[in-house]
Amino acid sequence: MSFLKNEIDTICAISSPSGEGAISIIRASGADCLHILKKIFRPYRKDLSDIKSRFLYIGRIFDFQTESFVDEAACVFIKGPNSYTGEDMFEIYPHGGVFNTKYILEIILKSGARLAYNGEFTKRAYLNNKISLVKAEAILEIIKANSLKTLVIANNELSGLLEKKIEKIKEDYLYMLASVEALIDFPEEEFENINADFLKKAEESAELILELIESYENYELNKRGFSIVIAGQPNVGKSSILNKLLDKNRAIVSDIPGTTRDYIEENLFLSNKPVKIIDTAGLRETENEIEYEGIKVSYSQIKNADAVLYVFDVNDLTENEILKEILEEKENVVPVVNKLDTLVVKNLKTVENKIIKEFKFTNNPVFISAKTGEGFESMKTALYDIIIKSESGVKDDVGITTIRQKNLLLKSLNFLERAKEKFKEGSPLELVSIDLRDGIKSLDEIIGSVTNEDVLDVLFKEFCIGK
Repeated sequence: MSFLKNEIDTICAISSPSGEGAISIIRASGADCLHILKKIFRPYRKDLSDIKSRFLYIGRIFDFQTESFVDEAACVFIKGPNSYTGEDMFEIYPHGGVFNTKYILEIILKSGARLAYNGEFTKRAYLNNKISLVKAEAILEIIKANSLKTLVIANNELSGLLEKKIEKIKEDYLYMLASVEALIDFPEEEFENINADFLKKAEESAELILELIESYENYELNKRGFSIVIAGQPNVGKSSILNKLLDKNRAIVSDIPGTTRDYIEENLFLSNKPVKIIDTAGLRETENEIEYEGIKVSYSQIKNADAVLYVFDVNDLTENEILKEILEEKENVVPVVNKLDTLVVKNLKTVENKIIKEFKFTNNPVFISAKTGEGFESMKTALYDIIIKSESGVKDDVGITTIRQKNLLLKSLNFLERAKEKFKEGSPLELVSIDLRDGIKSLDEIIGSVTNEDVLDVLFKEFCIGK
């Protein structure tokens, strides 16, 4: 039964982005849609009394109070329940001016509709059983997607692939629950392998849940952009590398060591991957208090980075204690040997051996010239390979996309672990049954089978008004 039986309001909103464009989109949903449409829209070649659902009509918008012509527009009426919200809907496509679009919206409001709240169209779709809560979240993630990876994962979520994984886990829970109920109802019966099957299912379910939980960190990484810190001693060309990557002079470049005192952060795309590049102060011992604070900030950025480009001057390969600490703590550290254009005799094999054997880098060095651009494609390829490797945690591009989903999976996993321990310890089976049922309830909450109005309000307020 729909939650909206008492919500009889017809809602409307501008669904296109603000500002001027070729066309705008104004949408409405509710029982009065056809009545409002007949008031304000006059098709060129058809009477609105015979309007068909899902047909595009060209006509004129009129202000019904003054009978004045407002704009030429296209319009489509969609009969419920076969619409996005499950209700009668219409969309109007006028010219994309700011004033005329708002004026048409005001005419619709005067005709009996009210302005939609944030996300109210999608909320109505959920409450009218047109989409699940997971799919509603997927729609929001598609709108917010800033990389191909996040877009693919969100689209797979919208396609129902995440729900299938959750349903598979739920089926395993139900199998375990049925086993426990059988042992409770028929204590005298001997069920072959029931204990071993129960524990096997519990392990398999826990593994699937952990896989989904871990996918959230990977998804967040793709959302915020892979962070890469450019580090190294002073005057090795870190700022020049940043400028070359950005193809503009973002950082001050000077021959004076210690020019960069604070970190500089910029965003760019590496192939199709969103990347955050951070240029940092040179790492060295110093008596200058301001420079020392900059070095502390640099080290903090390095610790939080997903990868580090550690830059050397090809003519001055020296190591310091900070480099040793970085290599001990960070896995994705790429040695970048800069200033190839200043090297007279290019005996790079000796340099490579020193970096790998003496400095103990696990990644092969990349040789570049920030001045000429030589080697930059190799450096980008090395970074791209690290990003791809970090993304391999999401199997088949199916994962969770919100902290709500993650918390409910953690909650369900906790109930599963409790049920498994109680089963192994020989605790009353009724207690095992209760934990399994609570675990199933948490899985149902992810999809939206069990939820409450407060959760819905928080979720749908993140949407824009016209969605």
